Amino acid sequence: MPLSAAAAIDAYWTSSTALRHPPWRDAGTRVRAHLDTYLDTEAERYLTTGERALVDAERQLDPAGAVARVTGPEALVAALPGFLDPAWMLFGEDARAQVLVVDGLVRWLVVQGLVEQEGMSCYLLEVEVSLAHVADQLGRRARPDVSRSTPPAPRRPGSGP
Repeated sequence: MPLSAAAAIDAYWTSSTALRHPPWRDAGTRVRAHLDTYLDTEAERYLTTGERALVDAERQLDPAGAVARVTGPEALVAALPGFLDPAWMLFGEDARAQVLVVDGLVRWLVVQGLVEQEGMSCYLLEVEVSLAHVADQLGRRARPDVSRSTPPAPRRPGSGP
């Protein structure tokens, strides 16, 4: 029987030393609850028609966690860029934990051979781009005095490059 997204997430959480580290433990718990909510409410749009039919049937039994129970790691990877969308980003240290989780989870899925790097290359690249964008945004949030919209101060002629 193929591994479900829920089982993959559980296995990652169990194996992650970072998420057991005291500074990240509580934030990781909040990220996990947020990820579960995201998968239940938004991930369906990333699924195939067949997967959506399975989710609909599973929701008849138990709606909470239906998407993660009936889809596999590939569907999880396809949905993760949306979890990094600004509308789904947490705040402060929880946002940093969210980035840590997505990055770690995707790397773990690839290393464990649960997703094929070649077959999922477009989705993996999309996750990578989303992670870079969020990291940039978090960097700017951490330094509110630095803004890309503020032009550099004009230089005096002859003051160097």
